[in-house]
Amino acid sequence: MKSFNIKWKILLFGLCAALIPIALITTMYYLYLRTEIRDREINRFTALAKAKKNYLLLCIASKENRVIDFCSDGYIRESLEKITHGEYRSTIIQSLTKYLKTAKLPIDTHMLGIHIVDTEYNVIVSTDEKMAGKNIYTEEKLLTNMDFTQKKVYLYPLHFCSLCGMKGFHIISPIHHLGISRKEPLGYLIACFDVSAINEIFTDYRNIGDTGEVYLVNRDKIMITESRFVKDAPLQQKVDTEPVRKILESSQEMVGIYTDYRERQVVGVSIDIPDCQWILLAETDKAELFASLKTLGIISLVLGVSVCLLVSCTGTLFAASISRPIQKLKAATKSFSAGNFKGRVSLRRNDELGELANSFNSMADTIEREIQYSSHTMSELVKSELKYRSIINNTTALISIIDMNGRYLLINKEYENFIHKKTEEVAGKTVHDILPRKAADEIVIHDKKVFETKQPVQYKIQVDSDTGQHTFISVKFPIFKADGIMYAIGSISTDITDLKKMETELLHAQKLQGLGVMASGIAHELNNILAVIDANIQLLIKESKGRIKLLQALSIIREQCIDGAEVVRRMKEFTSTSVDPRKMIQVNMNSLVNNIIVFTKPLWKNIAEGKGLKYQLNTDCLKNVPNIKGNSPELREVVLNIFLNALDAMPEGGTISLSTWEKEGYVFLSIADTGTGMTDEVKAKIFDPFFTTKKKGMGLGMSVVYGIVKRHGGTIEVQSQPGKGSTFTLKFPATAEELPPQPSSKDDAGKKRKSKYRILLVEDELAIGKILENLLSDNGYIVQYVNEGRKAIDLLSKECFDLMLCDIGLPDVSVWDIIKFIETVEKKPKIGILAGIPDIKEKYKNGQLLAFDFIITSPYELEEVLSSVQRVFNNTV
Repeated sequence: MKSFNIKWKILLFGLCAALIPIALITTMYYLYLRTEIRDREINRFTALAKAKKNYLLLCIASKENRVIDFCSDGYIRESLEKITHGEYRSTIIQSLTKYLKTAKLPIDTHMLGIHIVDTEYNVIVSTDEKMAGKNIYTEEKLLTNMDFTQKKVYLYPLHFCSLCGMKGFHIISPIHHLGISRKEPLGYLIACFDVSAINEIFTDYRNIGDTGEVYLVNRDKIMITESRFVKDAPLQQKVDTEPVRKILESSQEMVGIYTDYRERQVVGVSIDIPDCQWILLAETDKAELFASLKTLGIISLVLGVSVCLLVSCTGTLFAASISRPIQKLKAATKSFSAGNFKGRVSLRRNDELGELANSFNSMADTIEREIQYSSHTMSELVKSELKYRSIINNTTALISIIDMNGRYLLINKEYENFIHKKTEEVAGKTVHDILPRKAADEIVIHDKKVFETKQPVQYKIQVDSDTGQHTFISVKFPIFKADGIMYAIGSISTDITDLKKMETELLHAQKLQGLGVMASGIAHELNNILAVIDANIQLLIKESKGRIKLLQALSIIREQCIDGAEVVRRMKEFTSTSVDPRKMIQVNMNSLVNNIIVFTKPLWKNIAEGKGLKYQLNTDCLKNVPNIKGNSPELREVVLNIFLNALDAMPEGGTISLSTWEKEGYVFLSIADTGTGMTDEVKAKIFDPFFTTKKKGMGLGMSVVYGIVKRHGGTIEVQSQPGKGSTFTLKFPATAEELPPQPSSKDDAGKKRKSKYRILLVEDELAIGKILENLLSDNGYIVQYVNEGRKAIDLLSKECFDLMLCDIGLPDVSVWDIIKFIETVEKKPKIGILAGIPDIKEKYKNGQLLAFDFIITSPYELEEVLSSVQRVFNNTV
């Protein structure tokens, strides 16, 4: 059967029915449209309220995340630890206050202040200096009933804050220890936010009419945001309405008509926000919202009466005019519900249906704007994500995120450059697929620790790559969802390879500098001591003619004094590449080796056998070789150092093989042991200053050996394997050069002779002074000895002398002051300087200070003293 549309039904009903059926139809349409329009208006208002709620939660979440980010700031945590431990407290508090003011507070324009409190709730650091020392618990009771084991951050509801002196709300989060898993935090960070941060959301009255408003109420039924109709409503206006009571009593939200806080009938929506302890209310006057329905009711009534009067002649026109716009409205409504928010009802009418269409179009515009606004908000969030990703990709640290199965979710650009793989290639793979096994195993151990403890972990790790071995300081930390469930692990690894190299170089430089300072400081004193010993030995040698054993013992002692002086000099100059040509003599390598064997025999034989150890020396391969040109004490120290190291490498005994040979103009010496040997790593560092594998010693021995060998134009090579011993091979150029003999005294130097020359001897060291006085007196000079500079000046003013022999380091008067005084006397004596500083000749070789005739450096050679004195008097003659 063919169905009839509404137009024909209305026409048929108008022709067949009287006035009452026509009026009934009009009333039915009115009731139908009224319910539909009412539901759509309430749904629109509900959607608006939910949008405001979502925007509010988004705003609060951004504030909370910012506070959590502040609490994880390494500088804030490190500074708070130092303050807690009392380290430089005032300085660190000032620095941290400045950091909060300049680096944190400006980030959010709604932020009124930042306070850091200890576990006793006392303010330690605050952007408001007046807050320092206040107790948060007694002032605001902010930290009561807050369990940070359940939540990372707490929002303290809007109230009038006595801390800031303004209406606002607080977000509180704990600050934990750096790298230490402790339940008790270091303290708490409290951020105060202005109420304007929320008011901006609720004071936007667009699309809610002239009487609409959206506001927040706390659990005390007090309005906490601005009111459109009541001045100074925040924290003062009481809101004890039906929807508020329902939420407080039964957590039941409400949508409907009720009496608001102004005692006006409104259409409203209530939404509970339990996390913030707030209730959101969106309300508009019932009269305004349903104004179109009232008008439609009046029009429907008039239309019904008109239909009753004009049913016969206007029924067809009325049916046609009412059916078409309703169909358009339905079509638009279906299209809108299907997701086409661009659909509108196109009616050029000024009657009720035109108003209905306009209301629909206005509602559609409002919803579309709200959707666009939400899209804009989402776009801003995407921009924020891009900004943070830009920061991550431009940092020099390696950053990655893995899921709970250990598979990569994300890596930054620096990580991509390190492993030469893109994020897309890494996604879904594990660390064992990317990094070397040793490093991967260590990383997995720390990942498991973070999984189990849900706490950050810091550690140092070394990773091999195609550019060499890199050292990283890595921090791994858990990443949680909004509901507190951990879903991933983040990692930040900072490459400290170059920093370690610079630190090592700095330590070496500091050690070298310290050694130089030490050598300079003790050289003078040690040389004085050695000078006394050497001078006395020389005198004893002169007096011991014919006593062979005593002369041999004294000769050995004197040789050790000379070696001691040489060692002192090299303490300061062991890195020098220059060689003093005056001390270069012909050295026979076999004789040098045999002397070392004899010298160390008590160590490798007598003492060792007493301990039950047995060392064997193999010297069968010591062949006749040419002499080399060198400094005998230095070369002796080279061989001795390597020989002693060989003994140390054989704690259970063993064999040392010594070999010499000549090849292509070079003399070779090989010292091999059967000891523990060395790894490649140790072998690569063996000649580094301060490197040692022994519990004792400074690690200078082999670096000095290396320097001596290089200064002599030689080379040194090392061959070693763990458990198979070590072999050191020395190579020096052979020499056939006839070197000048060692300086000796003249034949008649030991003979006493009379002399007319008077000498003033000035030396503060009595032992040295007496030796020199006896030496000069025995050789016929008239000597006047004093141990103070003032006494010397006094004698010079009264008597005449032919020579003043003066120590350069007098404690009371400078030698230069004495020389200046000599310039004032009539008969000026010759001047000789006794210097305890080895490089004094270099300092004054150009005579840039004051004139003198000669300088003798310690330890003093007595023959050199005599020859210098004789030379100056011979020149006088």
